[in-house]
Amino acid sequence: RRPPRRPRPAPAKQAKGKRCGLNENYGRELMELHTLGVNGGYTQKDVSEVARVLTGWTLKQPRQGGGFVFEERMHEPGDKRVLGHHIKSGGEREGHEVLHILAHHPSTAKFISTKLATRFVSDNPPPALIDRMAQTFLKKDGDIREVLKTMFHAPEFWAPESYRAKVKTPLEFVVSAVRTSGADVSDALPLARQLQNLGMPLYGMQPPTGYSMKADAWVNSSALLGRMNFALALTAEKLKGVQVDPGQMLGRPLPSDSQGTLIALENSLLAGDASRQTHDTIAAQLNDPKISQRQLDDPVRPPNTSAIAGLLLGSPEFQRR
Repeated sequence: RRPPRRPRPAPAKQAKGKRCGLNENYGRELMELHTLGVNGGYTQKDVSEVARVLTGWTLKQPRQGGGFVFEERMHEPGDKRVLGHHIKSGGEREGHEVLHILAHHPSTAKFISTKLATRFVSDNPPPALIDRMAQTFLKKDGDIREVLKTMFHAPEFWAPESYRAKVKTPLEFVVSAVRTSGADVSDALPLARQLQNLGMPLYGMQPPTGYSMKADAWVNSSALLGRMNFALALTAEKLKGVQVDPGQMLGRPLPSDSQGTLIALENSLLAGDASRQTHDTIAAQLNDPKISQRQLDDPVRPPNTSAIAGLLLGSPEFQRR
């Protein structure tokens, strides 16, 4: 016989007028990650005030894909003060006013410009370029297209030291390898698995910072070996649902030997921009029977185009944008 169930204790009543603490994460991330930056000039008081401003900002049925909704009953009334600006009590309008202040702040202009220059120019873009981009940001009311024009027309963008200064992320590497090789993709799932193996699963970055755009996050011996293995698997058609035509990479006329194949593929896959070290390293391997495919009784057998192409796609030159 089971013992009788004990009645559950009644939940403790919340003291009248007592409020739950503010969730400051949204306010801090808004300023630190999306507008002003870490050293953007805000204080802990600003974080708290922005959190108060954003009370009531929520989603309607988010699991069903609902959009933004402002819940007046969840909003903390009263005036606030953010970055020296007095915000009068006004419900949802307070949030719009704070967003306007942040969008027009010089720190935001510099922060966004730095991210753009880091994405397109180099991991450590020139400060003078960032300053000019930030000036355009403020002058053109945050028009990103105008900021990009300033960057693309800048001498720093076209400087020799900026040429191929950026290392491809795993996503950029996989996509560029598929495009350059002319692969026919009927099933993209194996490519998505390869991205996960390379450390960049699609939509898998949980923190709001997103994946890093800098080389130090992606360049190490293990990662480079993984890229080489992917390149060789791609060109050897070992990825289900992904087909590569070696003849399409070679063009016409077809070379008759391994050395000619190497030169043709360097032009096709690397735009002829292979370094002497890369060329010599691969050329030294062309006598390997697995690559040359030549045997004593069959000296005119065609070279292994897939293996040569895979080595070039895994080369240092192809890892750069």
